[in-house]
Amino acid sequence: MTRLIHQTDIFHPHGDPDDHWDLATVYALASQGAVDLRGIMFDYPPPHRVGDPATLAMAQLGFLTGITGVPYAVGSMYKLRDRRDAQADREPRSRASAEWLCRVLEESPEPVVISSVGACTDIALAGLLRPDLFRTKCRAIYLNSGAANPGKAGEVEYNVKQNPNAYAAVLDLPCPIYWCPCWHQTEMREVGVNGTWYSFVQGEVLAYLDDALCNFFLYMLSRSADPKYLRYLTGPVDPALKADFGAKPRSMWSTAAILHAGGMGVDAKAGLLPSIQVTDPVFDFLPITLSCADDGQTTWAPTEAATNRYLFHLRHPEVYPAAMAGALAALLARLGA
Repeated sequence: MTRLIHQTDIFHPHGDPDDHWDLATVYALASQGAVDLRGIMFDYPPPHRVGDPATLAMAQLGFLTGITGVPYAVGSMYKLRDRRDAQADREPRSRASAEWLCRVLEESPEPVVISSVGACTDIALAGLLRPDLFRTKCRAIYLNSGAANPGKAGEVEYNVKQNPNAYAAVLDLPCPIYWCPCWHQTEMREVGVNGTWYSFVQGEVLAYLDDALCNFFLYMLSRSADPKYLRYLTGPVDPALKADFGAKPRSMWSTAAILHAGGMGVDAKAGLLPSIQVTDPVFDFLPITLSCADDGQTTWAPTEAATNRYLFHLRHPEVYPAAMAGALAALLARLGA
């Protein structure tokens, strides 16, 4: 079983609903024994976000699954000033999340996997504080950031843009990194062989969920201010909300990384399976060399040499969106079961 820490820029009201779909994916894997969820790291919201860290989403999913006692930490308010900035002169709370991560790694009897679907500031800080722990106690980082190929000159992907020095610092770490570029080409919403982006119509997945989990998504999608955020889950589903939000598309980026981190894969014919049972994978990871400039511009090349850097790769781009939506529906339909 994978010991997992999930780092996310999830907010309420939401910044992008994909983060709630991702957190539900993590809890679904945990509820089925695929991962041992060791904690959640919440990004501190950047100035343009309306909401604060969605700790209530964690409480809702814990209520639905019965998974209790999962710790969480809220990250630094500050960007790294350069890729070696450990924020030693900042107030202690700016390092609290990073120091918590260091403690989890140090105390873990076996290496831990980290899934990163946000700005990765606090992972970078932890690595600057204790690089030795990332060498010995981090099994892998799944880094959902960046683009495999540049778009316009100087343009970088959203997560990288939030803290380019943190992104660069994470890519400096000595642990294995499974790089999952959000885009095949920067900010181009097209399926490409090295980009994780896909899209589905939300109703295609909501149709498979029980009422409580459907309400979890409707609470978030409607930006509800109802303080009864647990009792909301056990009430009746609002058919108008379900129809309205069910008709809307949903862009996703991190499903493949979270599944792979949890020992799951997607077969082109059989769908969601444990990785060891997949015979014709929709996606895999290729060994690469990888470097990153201070501004977040990433350079990579395939390699046959020994490496601990791997790049997301689509073997079946023609079926990828439908296959991932199907895998997501199959997994979430069993949440809490």
